[in-house]
Amino acid sequence: MGTFMEMEAENMRIGMIGCMVMNREISHLVSKSRHIVRVWWLRQGLHDTPDMLRQTLQNTIDEIELENDYLPETLHFEAIVLAYGLCANGVIGLHSRSLPIVVPRCDDCISLFLGSATRYRTLFTQLPGVYWYNVGWIEQAFTPSKENYARRWAEYAAVFGEENADYLMECTNNWMANYKHCGYITCSLSESPEYEAYARQAAADFGWKFTKVEGDMGFLEALVNGPWDDAHFLTCPPHCCIEAEYDTRKFRAVKTDIGQSAPNSAQFSPNHASGSHDIV
Repeated sequence: MGTFMEMEAENMRIGMIGCMVMNREISHLVSKSRHIVRVWWLRQGLHDTPDMLRQTLQNTIDEIELENDYLPETLHFEAIVLAYGLCANGVIGLHSRSLPIVVPRCDDCISLFLGSATRYRTLFTQLPGVYWYNVGWIEQAFTPSKENYARRWAEYAAVFGEENADYLMECTNNWMANYKHCGYITCSLSESPEYEAYARQAAADFGWKFTKVEGDMGFLEALVNGPWDDAHFLTCPPHCCIEAEYDTRKFRAVKTDIGQSAPNSAQFSPNHASGSHDIV
């Protein structure tokens, strides 16, 4: 077998872990890929609780590696690809015992929808206080809208009473004071005028300035098909774990001995350095 970089140019068997907000784009790319890709889908919202996201991702990585123990060698997965960025540090500490883990060097899925982390940072500067909408987020997540807030208020009222529901909504919506822009990212797979209208209405309801931004599938296409160059992707080898790097690279891989046993979150704090050394 050739080197990992050589393997990328061949037909590989890939286990991919993806958030449901990217279901349409990744499913499309997988259907056309030269690689054989099986996707494990996780529900949206796990990044709200980073420890839960980390544990769910690690469990899924372990599951993919366990699959290899039962599959014929010719059907073995050769890499695990995460359709996740830093995602509130949810990927920090992930590791494998036998397969390389590939992670895009970005903060979150918005960079993947926009085509690059560089473009994300540019738009972040141009549109301060922006809340992003797109097809996947509208379909798979709780996105701010009068309809969704009315539904949530009713749920709170049914359990806690109307007065408490008002208070809970006030507390949970404090974050909105920091937002000024609504960015709607288009998708080349579907124009979805109803979703654009949804985002426009949300902008009008909350007093945000609406901006329509063209989506770009390039980053996601590279994630599915490669090449996974070091400038845009971290490849974390087996018996290494993902550690935070506080610059535009986002992560590095460090050697560790924990790949032989189950991890715990304390071992994977971003500042943890004991017993490991950088390899990327």
